[in-house]
Amino acid sequence: MSAIAMVSSQNIVVAQTLPQQIQYQELLSLYEQGLDSIIIQQYSTPTSEAEYYYLASSYLRLGDYNQALIYFSSLIKILNSEESIWWNIEAGLARAKILFYLDNHSTALEQAYALSIHSSSTEDQKNRAAIFVEDILGYLSPADLVQLLTDIYPVQLKASILEELVYTIPYGLANSLFSDVEQLAEKSGESNNITLSRLKQQLSVPVQYQNRYDPLKQYSIPDGFHYRLGVLLPMYSLDDPRYTVVQDLYKGMSFAAEEFNANTPDAKFFLIYKSTSDTASRNRELSVQKSNSNHFAHTQFSSMVISDRVNAVIGPLYSNEAPSYAPLAEEYDTPLFLPLANADSLDLHNNYMFQVNPSFSSQGARLARYAVENLGYDTLGIIAEQGSLGEAAARSFLRESERLGAFVAYNFVENLEEQGYGITDFTKYFTTDTLDSVTIVDAVYAPFTGTIAQTLIESLLTDLEAMRSTIDILGSEEWGGVNINASRLPETNIYFSRGFAVDTTQSKTQLFASSYKERYGDYPTNFSYIGFDVAYYVMRELYSAKNPKALKNKIKKSSAYKGHAFTINFRNTHVNSSVFIQHIPSFQTTDEQN
Repeated sequence: MSAIAMVSSQNIVVAQTLPQQIQYQELLSLYEQGLDSIIIQQYSTPTSEAEYYYLASSYLRLGDYNQALIYFSSLIKILNSEESIWWNIEAGLARAKILFYLDNHSTALEQAYALSIHSSSTEDQKNRAAIFVEDILGYLSPADLVQLLTDIYPVQLKASILEELVYTIPYGLANSLFSDVEQLAEKSGESNNITLSRLKQQLSVPVQYQNRYDPLKQYSIPDGFHYRLGVLLPMYSLDDPRYTVVQDLYKGMSFAAEEFNANTPDAKFFLIYKSTSDTASRNRELSVQKSNSNHFAHTQFSSMVISDRVNAVIGPLYSNEAPSYAPLAEEYDTPLFLPLANADSLDLHNNYMFQVNPSFSSQGARLARYAVENLGYDTLGIIAEQGSLGEAAARSFLRESERLGAFVAYNFVENLEEQGYGITDFTKYFTTDTLDSVTIVDAVYAPFTGTIAQTLIESLLTDLEAMRSTIDILGSEEWGGVNINASRLPETNIYFSRGFAVDTTQSKTQLFASSYKERYGDYPTNFSYIGFDVAYYVMRELYSAKNPKALKNKIKKSSAYKGHAFTINFRNTHVNSSVFIQHIPSFQTTDEQN
């Protein structure tokens, strides 16, 4: 005895016997709960159309396009009954979507259009295929669409492509392309095409076309669109202290993907990880190492872009690695986001490289603005070590201070190593004794960096204490480690800049910490917050841009992202301009607002 059951999920309708229905319901329940790994394990050798379909769909949801294509293609070959044809069309639609994810837009468009007019497709399947055709056209850039018109497509599809292009390309080009499609229609006996008639009317008055001409296309994406983010991080052994840094960064990125996917039902993000550690060249000569490093970087990056089809890349981690990858971002038109690198030498005006951690120059300029505009200082001094990272910060501080009308009375950027790091010859000018004939400064900027930073900081504090100076101190991130006794310099305020800062008193940060601990078993570190912020920011911008090709231009003009560790705002540049200012001892934090 059999029973007919009509089971519907995501427009899928099947007719089955009772035992088949029970088995199908179990499979459907697993799929609707998102238990893809269980489906893959239990149905690794599918025997029915439904098993093939959901097994392939599970691979697709996990981003394994190759396995998904294998099972969808196998399903298309099954022609046991009329019901098999329905499953064939469903598999064809899914396969077209995978080809689209793999950037094979031409074939995906061709297959989706064919299914939209296929005689065996149901009305529902035709409608969904037609919508997907519109989604593909809405996603592609004008340049991509113009290129598609050179392919051999039916007249109606070419007319639809041209209709998507109207008003996004110059009138002359639009009119020329229309003439080509119109001639094709006349040859094939389709001169009465409705879409072409509509296009002819739109192109009939050049002045009206020009008034509506707007080359900045608004992109769209299909529901459930897949984005793929590459992650380039070094690999260390478990006993290496740097291992936890990388692990926490990646955990933060993974947590960002999970949160974004949970809150964004019409798009999904996958992380594709590759190591920047070339273990094969570690013990070779330096020149050979550098050559091998560049080759290794090219191999890793090209593999991500060509094989894994990533839309953007986060990494590498350190400033010395970035020069090997920056040219590749430009070569492959793939935005590269550096999470921690902050060297000023990286600001090479590369169109595709974005430095999330503010450079030392950015921090120097920001602290100068804060000193003049917020603190009201008008007379300043500078002391920094020549050749250090702090030198770039000092020079930037000088330029910005003077631009804002402040007077820099003393600018000591000296080779302090030659003098045994004794700085009394310079600090003597920072006295506030009015009997002296020297110019009195409001504050001294001391961007000390590196291993000698704490020694120089202590020397400066000791000299100022000995002179009973009351001037304030402006510094680099290294000043955050100072534990100054208020009795030493009771009237001195210390302000220092840093690229990132985590405020654990904020409710959103506390909620993040508890959710993170529940997910991973440990509380987040600063690197967890950094990983989350960088990944979530890139996801936000990709999702907003729709088409990844529009990402690099959108980044420069997008609104500020206020995360847990970073405030990210590129302001039409390639370096994050948002810098935190912290105050000792209260550690009141501010960041760039204008």
